[in-house]
Amino acid sequence: MRDSSAGTSDIISNISDLYKIKKIRMIDVHVHGFLNDHMNNMLLKYIKIFGIEKAFISIHPFDLGKIDPSHEDVLKGNIKIKDLINKEKSFRGMAYVNLLNSEDVDMAERFLREGFCGIGEIYRSVKPRPGLIKPHIDLAIEYDVPILIHVAHRLYPRSRPREASVYDLCRIAFKWPKVKIIVSHIAGGGDWENSIEILKRCDVSNVYIDTGGSVGDSGMIERLVREFRRENILFGSDNIFSTSIARIEDANVDEDIKIMIYKENPLKVFKCD
Repeated sequence: MRDSSAGTSDIISNISDLYKIKKIRMIDVHVHGFLNDHMNNMLLKYIKIFGIEKAFISIHPFDLGKIDPSHEDVLKGNIKIKDLINKEKSFRGMAYVNLLNSEDVDMAERFLREGFCGIGEIYRSVKPRPGLIKPHIDLAIEYDVPILIHVAHRLYPRSRPREASVYDLCRIAFKWPKVKIIVSHIAGGGDWENSIEILKRCDVSNVYIDTGGSVGDSGMIERLVREFRRENILFGSDNIFSTSIARIEDANVDEDIKIMIYKENPLKVFKCD
């Protein structure tokens, strides 16, 4: 039987850790809202539990019905996000777009004018080819906002041929050095070690990466800090809050680097209040 005093000690330690994290007032660069209000209430509950000061939210791709949503469905999702950020001060809007919808360019600009803080998450309706993404790149540069792009490097035979890779994002960053590109969820599945190696070889200052995702491999953050620009590492959760925070907390890196990831770096990338 487990010693009850040890259990009490563990609980006290966990509460202490949570208190320390909440004092940081984290900035989460990768969060999804929903069309369903109950889901949004649950999202807000966890945002407050973990003391996240700002959450940059876009509509969840699965709420749009299919991987290649129509302009009307994308607009509906962004209107819902606008409603959420008007109601909750910790939420900041990200304009979801489908690169295959030409109408989404004007729509994205509308929401940026209305106070949205970035473009994305650009999901896997199509690879972000230069000709398709250029209008959104131009917007991002004009409004000085980042673009968050869904990325994964799969180890198995690809069933997602339209999914972006880190290679794709490096090409974009080289072509448009003034745009801020965020590689989504390093822990979101696939070969994260390969992704870090590509980022290291890519070696451009306008590529950032968020630390979110469900994969619990150890050493991920340490390798990012060691081999990538530590000032370009951003805290993100992709709504998987406890795992994403534990990934940072468990990392064998200095506390000042953790604070950079949690707060200082995101504040430099996102200029909106």
